[in-house]
Amino acid sequence: MIIFLDFDGVLHHENVTLKKCPPAKRRHLKESGRGLLTMDGRQVKGNNLFEHAERLAAALEPFPEVKIVISSTWREHFRPEALLRFLPESLADRVIGHTPLCSQGSEDGTRLLEVLAYIDGNGHGGEPWVALDDQARLFLDDDLVCSNNLFLLKGAEGLTPEAATAFCDFLRNKLQ
Repeated sequence: MIIFLDFDGVLHHENVTLKKCPPAKRRHLKESGRGLLTMDGRQVKGNNLFEHAERLAAALEPFPEVKIVISSTWREHFRPEALLRFLPESLADRVIGHTPLCSQGSEDGTRLLEVLAYIDGNGHGGEPWVALDDQARLFLDDDLVCSNNLFLLKGAEGLTPEAATAFCDFLRNKLQ
């Protein structure tokens, strides 16, 4: 099974922003090892970034066969190896790739198209998959292809302990 993982609204609160960062501040942030800088030098701002990542790692422990594909918009701003550094090692070790960009912006159904493009383009056809996300509209489809494949979280909460337990049950049912 593959989990298509979003970051904002899942591993931390949905309110994350990108701020312009002057060159002097960029140098300081790099030298101090503080702050997250995108490939184009903008700073990521948000409270408690990746605060739920360890909880997801613990939730996946009973499912060693589950792999992760990053579907978060963070893949537009960070190199793949940088994305892995944000995750605990036990999650990073499960990552097998990231979805392609099918369009700019966050239009209805876009993330579903990206998931399906990844599946088709990487030889995973027929393999079960689940999207762990906080935005249902990104998975809208006339045929409801993903209605049973989306585990939806509240973006203002992310993967709470209760949501992690429910997600484990969801995975267990999908894997039976």
